[in-house]
Amino acid sequence: MAIERIVPGTVEWEAFYANHICRYQFAKDKISEFNSINVLDVACGVGYGSFFLGANKLLKITAVDRSNEALSIARENFIRENVQFIEDDCHTLQKASVSAPFDCIVSFETLEHLPQPELFIKCCYNNLKQGGKLMISTPNQLVSSPDGQLNWEFHEKEYTVEELIGILSSTGFRNISVWGQQMTMIGKMRDQFRAELNKVNSNPFMRMGRKIQQLFKGYKFSAVLPEQAEDFEIAAYNEPDEITRLGKSGPFVLIAICEKP
Repeated sequence: MAIERIVPGTVEWEAFYANHICRYQFAKDKISEFNSINVLDVACGVGYGSFFLGANKLLKITAVDRSNEALSIARENFIRENVQFIEDDCHTLQKASVSAPFDCIVSFETLEHLPQPELFIKCCYNNLKQGGKLMISTPNQLVSSPDGQLNWEFHEKEYTVEELIGILSSTGFRNISVWGQQMTMIGKMRDQFRAELNKVNSNPFMRMGRKIQQLFKGYKFSAVLPEQAEDFEIAAYNEPDEITRLGKSGPFVLIAICEKP
């Protein structure tokens, strides 16, 4: 799993951008398929995903995040005429609701951070038009924390596919389809090779050499074998039970698309 918030100009951006933007490419295709125009991007972070979606000039995109620091980066780097960045709390979506009802709401890697996830899902439901779509992703608990031990500091809870479907259906969403982001064969090969390179880089003599270079030459290190677009795919799972059976071998991110009836 990639680092959670990536910022332009950092090693993390270079290393993990392909992982993150893969989900927005999926969203872009689905938004076009749904003929959506008025779109809400919840927990947009520094805004690169909203910017990516906004390449379609027909869309009106409201992008919200509770972090003023993240939104400052967004306004500096990812401005488009059809993208509006707003500081808002996803538990209420009070400011975003001015632009409701939305045709589609996108929220990637948000649910696991929330102390009141049901409230967030209900807010999404209330701000969609009838027939509107919610597109949401969250780490697959069977991959990210199979032993039940959360490995990310700011995660409140990670979800199985059954739990994700349950929280959506209990709120009133219907026609729930499940997808999974996973590594392609070439992605798995590159990931294994990257792991070997990182073993070399973790050698204390290598670390000392890098530190000396940084101190005396001002050398800035690049990411080790950055992830590429072809490393990832998003596949449909007609039977959610299949994800459960795959366990740790399943997709590392769950994506659900559902509809407000």
